[in-house]
Amino acid sequence: MSIYFAVIFTDLVRHSAVWNNVSRDAAAGIITEYRYLSQSLASQYGRRHENFTGDGHLFLFESADVAVHFSLKLIAYWKQRRRSLAASQHGHDLPIRVGCHFGECYRIADDDAWIGRAINIAKRVEASADPDTLFISQTILELIDLPVYNFEDAGSFELKGDFLPCRQLYRMVSVDQAALAARPEDKMTAEDWFLRGVGLGSGFADAVEDELRCYRKALELRATYPEAHNNLGILLKRLGDAVEAAEHYREALRLWPNYPEGHYNYAILLQEMGDKGSAETHYRDAIRLRPDFVDARLRYAGLLEANDPVQAHCQYREVLRLRPGFAEGNNNYGVFLERMGDMAGAEACYLRALEQQPDYAEAHYNYAMLLEPGDRRRAEEEYRAAIRARPNYLEAHNNLAVLLHENGDLPAAERHYLAALQLKPDDPGANYNLALLAQAKGDAETASRHFRLAEELRSGS
Repeated sequence: MSIYFAVIFTDLVRHSAVWNNVSRDAAAGIITEYRYLSQSLASQYGRRHENFTGDGHLFLFESADVAVHFSLKLIAYWKQRRRSLAASQHGHDLPIRVGCHFGECYRIADDDAWIGRAINIAKRVEASADPDTLFISQTILELIDLPVYNFEDAGSFELKGDFLPCRQLYRMVSVDQAALAARPEDKMTAEDWFLRGVGLGSGFADAVEDELRCYRKALELRATYPEAHNNLGILLKRLGDAVEAAEHYREALRLWPNYPEGHYNYAILLQEMGDKGSAETHYRDAIRLRPDFVDARLRYAGLLEANDPVQAHCQYREVLRLRPGFAEGNNNYGVFLERMGDMAGAEACYLRALEQQPDYAEAHYNYAMLLEPGDRRRAEEEYRAAIRARPNYLEAHNNLAVLLHENGDLPAAERHYLAALQLKPDDPGANYNLALLAQAKGDAETASRHFRLAEELRSGS
């Protein structure tokens, strides 16, 4: 079977030097972080195929414009992410270069493997690019919507194995967001609306309504747009409309049954709605279609914890094999091991999570609870670290207040009880604990008021 695709190749420049100068674990950690980021971004844009080559990726997209938008965002996001990685890996930097070409690709029968001249040319285009740069062929240039891009002539290149003696390549600099935003709405295509929506995907509340409108407009123009259905479902779930979100996830999967991100997002919704059986089915589908889908495996592990701890353990191990530097994966695995009674293993996981993300409030909090029975001083330090990382962390304020109360530091305990109540005045536990503290201080009136309030909150009266 042959299909025309926009073919993208990426390459981690100078990756061999990193292998030669840092430990194997550190080098693998950098590369797996790149792999995770690139696959996560590609899923937002609806890539149709991906193959990790060890030092980069092959991606196939149906649209040249989508491929260019994705490539530019990947370069920008990886540049930002690798700054922190370089700081922790003795200054070794690992930029990427990206090449893109459009042409015919052939799928090998009964396998999700693709070959073809377009793939070979895209690889040569990538090899010609500078670090942190996207080079495109003239074929891509002729297909994209030129007025919304900033690009430069990169020169004429002899590409190894090309049937042409020379090929003109172009350096794609950026998307002109102002030009895209200024386009009259009646001139915009479904793809224009989709790309505008993905570009708005900052997560900020004031952008959500605009992003929502973009995906709805895209679907008005092309109802059979699975990526738009999926992204709209994500937004609707975030806004609390589970019913409509489910409709769009189901439509995305009807249009594209082998859509791993569609299965994953629908599984999350089903799990939160209490349909754990159907959620498990969709998590398994997502993992079957994309075995290295780290986020799906992590969610699936959490779903399995109660009824199948052996399989949950296997999923957590696979998550950390695929992405050793995954702070959330280490934290969640630590919680699981602690429940299973493996305190040493849990402690090691919390410490790895904090090594990878020192400001990870949940990991500080979970580690504090693990330490509290045997090392109250270090537990206090971890609770304080959790609050520094997230000042409005209700549970951390409450637990630290209890610990300080038990240690006899009543003024400090009172400050944290009051902070907890400021965050959640109707928390019965915090009201009860503050009443106990007031009682210890001899303040009978305050104690009586908070005891009464705690009882009313517990009884619901």
